[in-house]
Amino acid sequence: MRETSLIEQLTDTLPDDEVFKLISAGGFSSIGFVRFVADRTHIKTLTATTLRVGAKQLEVLDVLKRQGKLDHVRFVIGSVMRHNRQGGKTYEYYEQLVKACEKHGWEYIVQSNHSKLLLFDTDDGKFVLETSSNLNENPSMEQFSFERNAELYDFYESAFGELFGGASE
Repeated sequence: MRETSLIEQLTDTLPDDEVFKLISAGGFSSIGFVRFVADRTHIKTLTATTLRVGAKQLEVLDVLKRQGKLDHVRFVIGSVMRHNRQGGKTYEYYEQLVKACEKHGWEYIVQSNHSKLLLFDTDDGKFVLETSSNLNENPSMEQFSFERNAELYDFYESAFGELFGGASE
């Protein structure tokens, strides 16, 4: 909620014909945009490409699913997420992701991946978020390019959709 309110201070609407270029000095990340979009329109499918997905971010997606704001999610995650150690600490992010996908019928693919994209197929159009932000907690400076653009969405969807057995639509 905090991250979404920070984005709302910069813009309160989804992009139409413009492209929103934003930089966060650690105040918000990709999950804030998911909530931002879900608060304004129903998300039919979210495709997220990221190095890893954090536990709190999975919880946000779970809540949005239960609220009826989000239907389907497809994850393209980096192979590094299978490793449960990070900085000497042990995490179970991969196991949590698998459980969430099983619970909701969501999909995931493990790849050698470092891309960071969020593709939103919504009731109000197709949106693309290109970012440096992973779908996990990260207090780093991050950049975001956010737009409603069916052509760009379809470009990315054709590439990443093949990983899930063919592009959708």
